[in-house]
Amino acid sequence: AAAVLAWLVGAVAVEEELVNIYFGAGCFWHVQHEFIKTEQNFLKREGEELTAITGYAGGSKLNSKGTACYHDYTGLGHTEVVEVVIPRSAVSDFAAVFWKLFVGKDRVDTMDRGPAYRAALGLPGGISSPLFALIKAAQEGNVAQPFTMTAGAGDDPDTLGQALVWVYDTTAFPFHQAELYHQFHDDFLPGGDYPNSYNVDIRQQVLAACLRAKATGCMSDEGAPCTPDNDLRSLQGGSGGSGMGAMDGGVTTTTVKASNAASLATRTSFPLASCILSWCLIAKWGF
Repeated sequence: AAAVLAWLVGAVAVEEELVNIYFGAGCFWHVQHEFIKTEQNFLKREGEELTAITGYAGGSKLNSKGTACYHDYTGLGHTEVVEVVIPRSAVSDFAAVFWKLFVGKDRVDTMDRGPAYRAALGLPGGISSPLFALIKAAQEGNVAQPFTMTAGAGDDPDTLGQALVWVYDTTAFPFHQAELYHQFHDDFLPGGDYPNSYNVDIRQQVLAACLRAKATGCMSDEGAPCTPDNDLRSLQGGSGGSGMGAMDGGVTTTTVKASNAASLATRTSFPLASCILSWCLIAKWGF
């Protein structure tokens, strides 16, 4: 009898409905890391089971490829977000992690400013979703003051300085995966030099699986196979040559770390005003 009960419980767990939700609170590099940790710790996921992927959402326009890319998402009205695929029973727990991304009424990342970094939440049905109440209630004990959650109309303004989150219906404002370069990247916030187990091992496992992240067709992501190897090769100057552009076999720890360090160094070396005006384009692409 105990064995049968265990089987039934397991069957229910396996068949539990999954839901796609995206969260935005500043630069998506930091947000992705926080949700990957939550998947590992709360859902016990590892490797290709992990679903937290960076992307763009919340805009009313798409480019000629029918998506949004790093070089154009700002002009298309989108913001940086991270999408997860989680059981409905875990929504409150992931929402709690989202609310902890704020200090006072501001997101942790106050360096990046403008609508491309606005606080955002995307779920099926938007504010009409039955999940909306769960996410709103998860503020309790995780924020310094209540946040207003308002239906986004697309192309919405920045939320910095306001206790405000734009809420999007994912049917009207779907998630668009970011380029492979932006997956599992080091972050510029304190503690953002993540371990190799994150931006080397997990990155390789998730990208090689071709399940959650694939080449997008965006600039420097065109025609790249669904593996981390050639993606980094194309971004760093081709398969031949010397320095970071020359790679033999798989992605190495040195290569990934050098690429991340170069882009972060470039980003933090710019005056804040210049970074805001350019959306840190040069820094994030590492050019």
